Amino acid sequence: MIGMLIFPFLVCVALVLVHAYFGAFVLRRGIIFIDLALAQWAALGYIAGYLMGVHEPLLLFLIGFGFTVLASLVLTLLKPIYQENNLQEAVIGVTYITATALSIAMVSMAGLEGHHIQEMLTGHLLFVQPSEVWMAVGLYALIGCVLLKLHPYFIQPQGQKWDFVFYVLFGLVVTSSVKMVGVLLVFSYLVLPILSVVQSYDSFRSQVKVGWVIGVLSSMLGLWVSFFLDVPPSVAVILVLVLAWVCSMGLRFLFRT
Repeated sequence: MIGMLIFPFLVCVALVLVHAYFGAFVLRRGIIFIDLALAQWAALGYIAGYLMGVHEPLLLFLIGFGFTVLASLVLTLLKPIYQENNLQEAVIGVTYITATALSIAMVSMAGLEGHHIQEMLTGHLLFVQPSEVWMAVGLYALIGCVLLKLHPYFIQPQGQKWDFVFYVLFGLVVTSSVKMVGVLLVFSYLVLPILSVVQSYDSFRSQVKVGWVIGVLSSMLGLWVSFFLDVPPSVAVILVLVLAWVCSMGLRFLFRT
């Protein structure tokens, strides 16, 4: 069992480390569905690449990333228009719906099998290849170095330029992760670990560190549950992350009373 789960677990750890960091920003900025939207645009890019007959992994990755850059540009340009009325989240939701509808339309028109939609949602975590793992780890390490340098520009509002840079870096992460684990787990890693701790810890650093612990432990338990109950690993990890959040709310309520 351990041999089968070692690479899926490494992927989960890498995703937790980078997504919890972005998640702390996303919750502070109130743009919860940005990850879901950009992940769906990355998935749309992969589908478009398949329909164009592209099968080379790097080229598919670049097409998917190009779609997230396009979505990032649209969100950056529309932010000043809708932010004053607190409608930015609605715009993000529309971009997600648009990408989802286009993805389903493309799959239907091309006569592709239903497993393409399933993989778009849940990925292929159990069958992830070692080359995918090491590529993702290297990419996230590089992005981590960039984030260390640019952190001060993200922690405080700095204008459209830095919003666009934030979205593009985020898009680069989700373009890699959505192919392996699907849209749903990408979104879950972004929101649930930080949501489980945000009301107990005020500092950004504490939220990220405790979020990392919750994300890694939930991934470990989710993969174990997946193996023994024959549940798709992405789905099992999501459910354990939800359970961790429910438990955190229960403990907070218990200690309050």
